[in-house]
Amino acid sequence: MFAVSRARAAPTVVIADTRDAPVLPTLTSEVEVHVAGRAVVQTLAARDADPLTYATRATELVASGQAAIVVWVAPVDGGFLVLASGGWPGRALIELVRIEASVGTAEIERTIALKIAGLLDTLLAPHVDVQAMVGISTGPSVRTSTAPRTGAWRLAIEGLVAHESHERAFDGRVGIGVGRTWRFGDLSIVPMLAGSWQPSSAIENARGRASITEVDGTVGVDAATELGPIQIFARPHAIGGLLVVRGSSADGRHGDARVFAPYAGLDVGVRRAVSESAWLGLVTGAEAALIHNELVIDGETIVDLGRIRLHVGVSLTISL
Repeated sequence: MFAVSRARAAPTVVIADTRDAPVLPTLTSEVEVHVAGRAVVQTLAARDADPLTYATRATELVASGQAAIVVWVAPVDGGFLVLASGGWPGRALIELVRIEASVGTAEIERTIALKIAGLLDTLLAPHVDVQAMVGISTGPSVRTSTAPRTGAWRLAIEGLVAHESHERAFDGRVGIGVGRTWRFGDLSIVPMLAGSWQPSSAIENARGRASITEVDGTVGVDAATELGPIQIFARPHAIGGLLVVRGSSADGRHGDARVFAPYAGLDVGVRRAVSESAWLGLVTGAEAALIHNELVIDGETIVDLGRIRLHVGVSLTISL
């Protein structure tokens, strides 16, 4: 139990050691140096507490007079998020700073101590706006979502292996798309425009041979929901493809064609955040041709392209 009388005489800064927090052996002494006797610094063992939901307990400590500021560290992808709760009006907690995991222990301790000292300066100054003086992000809750914010532009790059259901067999395909993010709770909706290139596929059979190159334009909607750092997504889409076909029959007759090929399709997949603005994922899907395309020379079908196409591959998504 912390002494209320001491908290009134000098503000008490409580550093809570929550679950999965980094080991910072000299953080308390580092904070004491930077606050220069203006506050009492104490530590609190809270290894049973989830750092992402610790705000309630921290607020209770402040409300009971046992602390003026409670600070704790939450691990997030690629580093740590330092959070604080205090007695500022209308604010439950604030985000002090994000620190990369590659930063050494000494630098993490120094950064946190400086942030606490700056926050204490602001809290001790009368009638001063916390956000304006300290320059930190404030709000009733901390956004821990790894998904792009509403209005953010998104760039998607994909490398796929496509398999046609008929004679075209396997091809490689690369694509790039851009869209704008709309957030609805844990659901993100991204209308997207994309283009892809499926290079020449050589097809040979008893009737002849052909080569096919395809360039596609795609419009679709990416809908994703979050499970921690993981996103599960579905992407219905429509494709307008241009097929450039060159072929010859077994007896030497030649033919060329440029064909418009519309498709309707659905992709599904999973993405994992690899940074605050990038996700690496696996994607699979199927597309159905709305027109059955064949290469015909002098009335003879040389190559039947079929109507169903499957694909699987990897994706890189970047929030701009």
